[in-house]
Amino acid sequence: MKSFCRALLVLILTIGLVQVVASDTVYFLVAELPDRVVRNDSYVLPLSKEEDINYARYLISRYGSGYAADDRTIVVANVAAAKDNINRNFLDTKLPKWSWQISQFLGFAEITAEVLDGNPTQLEPFDGSHGGQATIGFWDYTVVKELGSVPLYLSIVPDGQNLQFYWSGVGTNDIFTLEAKESLTSTNWFPIPGAAWPLKTNQWTLPLTNAPARFYRVRAEQANN
Repeated sequence: MKSFCRALLVLILTIGLVQVVASDTVYFLVAELPDRVVRNDSYVLPLSKEEDINYARYLISRYGSGYAADDRTIVVANVAAAKDNINRNFLDTKLPKWSWQISQFLGFAEITAEVLDGNPTQLEPFDGSHGGQATIGFWDYTVVKELGSVPLYLSIVPDGQNLQFYWSGVGTNDIFTLEAKESLTSTNWFPIPGAAWPLKTNQWTLPLTNAPARFYRVRAEQANN
């Protein structure tokens, strides 16, 4: 069977409005409102209904310019204690996973009960002991970015004499290849030396002595069982 591959080119990211089929899932990033940034954390919201996707895109269009008085900026959703490859803090350069994920989107609201307020970091110790789920409606958070239908992102962090590469996952059965090329005009992508790619890992360290000026991407494919 032909493997299913996806790739992301760092520094070139184009997210456009696309026609969405009702059964498609589009992922969005929920983070702090622009005038209330304190923790600099975020979480991933999956949406599949066209009206919800369109409203999330509307909220993104208002971000930074101010919201109308009746805008429903708060995401209300059920969460479950379960770690997947998608729900991460995308505002952290290491792209760490949360120990919980959105299990059901309930709607957008102007205000919620105080008991639903909080933040993604505060929710991290959530153990699902109350029937396996909880409901959130964080007051200071809203949809800030569209991640698309395949949220595969690569982060490159200078660290002393090394470059640290971190990337988000997609499926639970994905394996990855970190690739590079010398220029944007080149079509010759090659795996980074020093590993038997593809690998299951979501992190790689590259010594600066082995990292001349290049463009990097990560390619994901499903492992053959």
